Parts: sequence; C-alpha cells; structure tokens
Amino acid sequence: MRSDRQQPSIRVAVVSCVAVFGLAMGSSSATAEPAAPISTPTIADAVRSADAQQYNDAQNALVKGRYEAGFAALDAVATAAPNDANVAALQTFYANATDDADARAQHSARLRALSPPLADAVDRAIEVIDEAATETIDFAPATDGVRTAIVVLGLGLNDDGSMAPELVQRLKSAAAVAERSPESPIIVTGGNPQRGVTEAEAMKKWLIDNEIAADRIHAESTANSTVQNAQRATSLAAEIGAVNLVLATTPSHLRRAISDFEIAGADVIGAATSTPDDLPALPALAPTARLGMTVDATKIIGIPRTY
Repeated sequence: MRSDRQQPSIRVAVVSCVAVFGLAMGSSSATAEPAAPISTPTIADAVRSADAQQYNDAQNALVKGRYEAGFAALDAVATAAPNDANVAALQTFYANATDDADARAQHSARLRALSPPLADAVDRAIEVIDEAATETIDFAPATDGVRTAIVVLGLGLNDDGSMAPELVQRLKSAAAVAERSPESPIIVTGGNPQRGVTEAEAMKKWLIDNEIAADRIHAESTANSTVQNAQRATSLAAEIGAVNLVLATTPSHLRRAISDFEIAGADVIGAATSTPDDLPALPALAPTARLGMTVDATKIIGIPRTY
C-alpha cells in the first residue's frame, strides 16, 4: 500500500472492531530473523527562539482548529523568531491541514533552509497523513505466523474498571485473528488505570478468560493516547521479534491509527473484518478533516506542544 515511498521496518495490518473471519494465514516462520529495534523518528533538537507565550497561544488555537487565530499567532512568532524551525514546521503542517498548497510550499521551503532533517520528517508525515486519509483500505490482509503481532488499542475503562462494549469488540476481533494465527503474539496497549487496573491489564484478563494463552500476551500498560499506543506498541513489537502487526481498533479510528502507526515507524498493509460483504463505511477524509491526524503527527516527530 506504500509502494511509492521508502518502507519502514515494521509492516502493520489493521483489524476493525468487528470480529475477524477468514483472515488468510501465512506459514510459520521458525527461521525468521528477529526485527531490529525501531527508534521512532523524532526531531527534538530544533532551535527554540520563539517567545514561549506566543508559541503556546498559537498551538492552543491550532490544536482546536481555530486556524485564523493560530496562523496569525504563528506569523507573528515567525517574524519575531525567523530561525525557529518548529514554527516553520507547524506552519507547514497546518497549511496542509487547511489545503493551502501555496502556503505549504512556502513554509516548507523556509523549514528546509532552517532544518533539513525536520523538513524531511514533516514531509514524510504529511505524505503519510494524506495517504492514510484517502487510500482504499484492504480488508483481506494476510498474517505471517510468528512474524505477525496482533495489537489491540485500548479504550478508557469505566469508573468501576470494567470495559466498554466498544473495547470488548476490539478484543473479539483480536481473539478471532489469534485463533486463525495461533503462533502470533498479542500486544495489548493502554494505561489510564481505573481502580488500579490499566486498560492493558483488563484486556489481558479478558483474552485469558477467552482461552488465549497468557504467554502469548504482552501488556504495554503506560500509553495514554493513540500517539503513545503507536510509539510504544511499535517498539514492543520490535523487541519481541515481530515484523508485521495487526491492529484491532474501531472502524472510525482506523485512518487515524494507520497514520499514527506509520509515522511512528510502521507500515500499514490493510484491515480485516468478519463481514466482507458488509464492510464498515470508511469514506476518505477531506484535507480539512485531518486535524486530529495532524496534531498527532506533530507530537510523534517531536515538535513541542508548549515552550
């Protein structure tokens, strides 16, 4: 699905929250080489010369989609601190989010003059966002035995520590994939504890109660957002030797999850569903409907939310 640009070292498939049926399986990979650990591509050393309050005001407006105020604040910051690459990066990202090609080109050129590595990271992230927002998702991905890890993204627990039906549906999808790919490890990712129980711990218990072997399950119990799910689950998958991932999440969450995981270093190859004749509706997202994906991208590549 990403044949026109360089592939990262982990490939990812995505499973919708409905239970998976008929997922194709590859052969066991006893001779597979373990994946090398992945470092999430981030840029954290850009010059910070902008006024902190101005920068923070601009960010506060942009993440809420108040573009007029956000762009005005960024323009003022850029004038006062023309060598601040983070400002140019934000201008580039949000020009893309508002479908302003001319402004994006202008800001991107200035960013490249200030910080070529950050410009490369922003260009790649924008390419991922635009593809994830518009591509036709393949709902018949093939698993590859031990080379495929199944990743279940968490969802906030109820106050009593119980799971919402939506999260249970994600687990049912994962369990269906696990049954059809019995050698695949399973990663459950999510923190946000309620009554001392994290999302990952609750999910692990559900899987064990539903006849998934405990030694197949790897709990990542610290992530508090989709961004952190992507970063930490991708890293954990590499640590356990997986080279492909299957994400279990909600259909409405697919495009954002695809974008976040790819920017974090993964390659999304598709989605699976139990209802191939009644696939979930996943219309393409217009450029102006990609705010959440854009905000997440800025975090993943390391642009500070605040100064």
